[in-house]
Amino acid sequence: MTIDFSQIFQQDSVLVIFTIIAIGYLIGNIRIARFEIGVTGGVLLCALMFGHYGYKIDPIVQAIGFTLFIYSVGWQAGPQILNVMRQDGPKYLVLTVFMAGGSFLLVLGLAWLTGLSNAFSAGLMAGSLTSTPTLVGAQNAVSSGLVSPAAGQTPNSLIESISVAYAITYIFGTVGLLLVVKLLPNLLRVDLAEAAETFASERGFKQENVDDTIDRPILRAYLIDDLEVSGLTIAQALVARSAKDISVRSLYKIKRGTELIDPQPDTVIEAGDKVAVFATPEEHARARSQYRLGAEVLDRDLIDAVVDVAEVVVTNPNAVGKSLEQLGIYERHGCYLTRMTRSQIQLPLAPGTVAQRGDVMILTGERRALDRAIAELGAEDRKAVETDLLTFAAGIVFGLLLGQITVKVGDIDVGIGTAGGLLIAGICVGFLRANRPTFGRMPAAARFIMMELGLLLFMVGVGLNAGGGIAAAIGSVGPVLFLSGVVVTCLPLLCGYVFGRLALGMNPALLLGALTGAMTSTPALGIVQQAAKSTVPALGYAGTYALANVLLTLAGTLIMLL
Repeated sequence: MTIDFSQIFQQDSVLVIFTIIAIGYLIGNIRIARFEIGVTGGVLLCALMFGHYGYKIDPIVQAIGFTLFIYSVGWQAGPQILNVMRQDGPKYLVLTVFMAGGSFLLVLGLAWLTGLSNAFSAGLMAGSLTSTPTLVGAQNAVSSGLVSPAAGQTPNSLIESISVAYAITYIFGTVGLLLVVKLLPNLLRVDLAEAAETFASERGFKQENVDDTIDRPILRAYLIDDLEVSGLTIAQALVARSAKDISVRSLYKIKRGTELIDPQPDTVIEAGDKVAVFATPEEHARARSQYRLGAEVLDRDLIDAVVDVAEVVVTNPNAVGKSLEQLGIYERHGCYLTRMTRSQIQLPLAPGTVAQRGDVMILTGERRALDRAIAELGAEDRKAVETDLLTFAAGIVFGLLLGQITVKVGDIDVGIGTAGGLLIAGICVGFLRANRPTFGRMPAAARFIMMELGLLLFMVGVGLNAGGGIAAAIGSVGPVLFLSGVVVTCLPLLCGYVFGRLALGMNPALLLGALTGAMTSTPALGIVQQAAKSTVPALGYAGTYALANVLLTLAGTLIMLL
């Protein structure tokens, strides 16, 4: 029996799609000296190989992937669009516009010098900056009819040219950016670790290693047998023992005989009381040795508490703009903040970290204490099994319809296109979601699969379309595109660093994080954080990333329109 794998793949597009994604994942996770091209690059390379041998898929697959991805980009950016205007926001805004605008003008200049077409120019910008939103915006400008092909061209040939240029410049765009980010501090003799420490000191941050893990608090009960604290209030006893790790809120319950007492600062302690303490294992150890708590006891009335984990979305105006020190989550409520993310980027849990609307905090604590903290912070994003697909689908429909609207300017029809419509719809839904967490419920896993699968389906289509013409393109314009890509990858980053330091006066560690965000490169952020030995650069990344996605999408469309 002979199995013709080539024929099987030619007859089954679904098999081709998921084979490319599976192999692409394997390629993307290969790491050489801390460098990897990532899943997107791996899928692109694999799709190019399949496309070179003539494999195709139904265009609707790429269209669905494009729709899911660009709408999710807007959805993710929604909560942060207004946040960039707060605190360091103006600097992030100016830096993002400088980077996007400078890269756009640089690409146009190189295209003029080298004679590259608009399609090659759009792919050049997308690949050099590893910006998939730029690629999406450019291709959609063609497929949606915003751009009319010139004589001798077809929409398919334009899309293929965009994809080919993207593929040729993407690899250096990924690896080159990582190299520049890694070498730049050494060339400029900048100590990123020292810069991060300086910024942390100025903002009241507690330096943390990026790999640190946080112990989860546990509940234990102790017998109070210290006569020196008998007759004192809890507040007086804590002062007498110079207790720094244990607060009134750390005390869950006091048991006196058979009576259970809710601890208050003015509650008087008596010898023989049993007290339940909610703290990390390390704090428990210090509490017993330094504060002379008595023997640990097993009392189910005290330790049968409901300890829970809550995912809280910051929406309360009274909490937005305040630092973690001002919020006093532990001191005021006895809850532990174990993780804080913004645009899916983990932020340092330092006293000076400022909460912004849409930030997600993971809190651990006794259920009643959690409810008090949630009421002051915003709303709990409860773990839902189901996704609000009605809102998700309705948002996409709104975006698609919005993209169809055009305005007549002379003889030219002007509109934002499908990509612009989906982007705006996603931003609106994401913003509403951040302010009303019960609206458009979507668990984190669902958000990830929508965006990741949409991106990969789109990249499969890009690679298959480009594969057939990439060999010819490399022979004709390949060297020009590659060298232009090197310039577009390196020059905006160098200029952005100089601009950020001299014009904006930004801290080097924060600035490099912001630059990687402006170029939408998460792997580059990892390199910066490793060099800085701190999560401080993530603050800069989160400040520019959301707006950069929006601007770079529009840049891709604008290049094609010009």
